[in-house]
Amino acid sequence: MLARLLAWGASLLLVGCGAATGTAAPSMAADDAAIAADFQNQRSQVEVTADGIVVGTFPDRSSSTGRHEQFIIRLTSQNLTVEVEHNISIGKRVPVKEGDRVVVHGEYIWNGQGGLIHFTHHDPQGTHQNGYIIDNGTTYD
Repeated sequence: MLARLLAWGASLLLVGCGAATGTAAPSMAADDAAIAADFQNQRSQVEVTADGIVVGTFPDRSSSTGRHEQFIIRLTSQNLTVEVEHNISIGKRVPVKEGDRVVVHGEYIWNGQGGLIHFTHHDPQGTHQNGYIIDNGTTYD
């Protein structure tokens, strides 16, 4: 009986950690205040983790680096919106819709509209930290 309870508890722990998606849940905590400081100080090429609500989605955009899914998030603890550009030529499409709460990890690039976060996927060339997006409990990388 004890073994069965331990196995059940372990399976709950694995599901809670994202093992059901095939990807371990990322361990980096969101730091919206750091992103707001990056915006204020016009810093770019900074690894960030954002917690936000999707407030807009846009059609996919193609570039020399691949096809990108695009959406805007409003940071949950700061009065700032940030664009997210997720390369779906490398990572899986994230089925975001307005109102979804997401956690996004990637590289922040400053612009006058609030900035953007890209490299939100695994990096096959190993030049950046692996990025990810968590939407509705599923991790996309």
